[in-house]
Amino acid sequence: MKQILLENAGILLSALATGFGGWFFGRKKANAEAEASQIENAEKLLEYYRKLADDLGLRLEKAIEKLQLSEIEKQEVIKKFSDATETIHQLEEKVEKLTEELRKYKQLSGKTQ
Repeated sequence: MKQILLENAGILLSALATGFGGWFFGRKKANAEAEASQIENAEKLLEYYRKLADDLGLRLEKAIEKLQLSEIEKQEVIKKFSDATETIHQLEEKVEKLTEELRKYKQLSGKTQ
């Protein structure tokens, strides 16, 4: 019985030593793989944010262009409004002159009758 235990103890010890060696060296490999996976995930995340920033940059450029176009349109509308206001003032002056001439004409025609 003792001999069987000694024979089995050697097998048990070699199995334990093999298991411990596998765990010890496998742990380093697993840690390296986990670190590589983290680096890969960080690179993917960085690329995602880079694309997001580029997209936001393009949107900002488009918004600036639209703003510049609307500023040009606003200036054109202001010019048209100023022109229309000037035309209205000119027409008001003509109406006043014509009204004055009409009064004079009525006064003259009223005196002669």
